[in-house]
Amino acid sequence: MSGFTVVSGVTRTLANVLTAVTGVDVEADRSPAENISDAASMILLYLYRVEQSPYFVNAEGSRPSPNVLRDPPIGLNLFYLIAPFGNGQLQIQLTLGDIIRTFHDMPVIDPAFYHTALQDTTEELRMILNPLPMQEMTELWRSFNERSYRLALTYEASVVLIDSGATRAVRPVEERRVAVAPW
Repeated sequence: MSGFTVVSGVTRTLANVLTAVTGVDVEADRSPAENISDAASMILLYLYRVEQSPYFVNAEGSRPSPNVLRDPPIGLNLFYLIAPFGNGQLQIQLTLGDIIRTFHDMPVIDPAFYHTALQDTTEELRMILNPLPMQEMTELWRSFNERSYRLALTYEASVVLIDSGATRAVRPVEERRVAVAPW
């Protein structure tokens, strides 16, 4: 069962991965609109878009018991803006390269890094580089209280399942009749 906490659990998991592999502190609880200093190395991890995964639109429900049918889970793709901060452009570029290498080497996140909110997930957590065209990236940065553009990456985390809480009572089939007739 995956509850609604999996969304924040994915963010915390990605922060765990980036901190462990790059050794750089990850800030996942701030918005890019906030004034962030470049004085120290840091990675800003920001969830900016959530979409329904087309692969789970027609998923089937489950039967927790013979008389109960649970609605299917909703599958989500989460889109993250990942922006390195540091003392100068070279430090930012080094951190950026380290982020790219991390998710290239580990496109499927190792469950050892999972936050407790993901402990019962059944699907792999996969990271896909999802670069935005320059115009879209510029517009994204402008949406943060007119914050100026900075070097950043966009990644897609998929697939995240949130189980439905909706159930309904059903009756099992009591008798089956099969009729065969000649044409």
